[in-house]
Amino acid sequence: MKRFLKFGTVGIFNTLITIGSYSLFVMLGMDYIFANLLAYSLGVMNSYYWNKNWVFEAGAGRHNDLFLRFVLVNLITLCLNTFVLYLLVDHIAVQPLLAQVFATGCGLVVNYVLNQRWTFSG
Repeated sequence: MKRFLKFGTVGIFNTLITIGSYSLFVMLGMDYIFANLLAYSLGVMNSYYWNKNWVFEAGAGRHNDLFLRFVLVNLITLCLNTFVLYLLVDHIAVQPLLAQVFATGCGLVVNYVLNQRWTFSG
């Protein structure tokens, strides 16, 4: 439970970074899909550092393996996030920021389970 709470804390900051930068990029006129990709990447960089060093306390010797797994998990999550965002904005006409909040929530569960059971499992 303690680990999940730490993951949640990191997730809150990642979400703030992602949604904050996404909002800024969209307000500056950037396409919402490109804004999502860029903003998500900023959140992932923050997430890797804190998940590796604080949440899962992974050993330094596994850096390359951890990083590759982490990137793959986050690419899967990004695809899910972008797909949900696209469906909500283009097919259901949800406002992009609200759609992003929902899409981020959808990716949270997948991201935690994959990171816990695969990326930082051993």
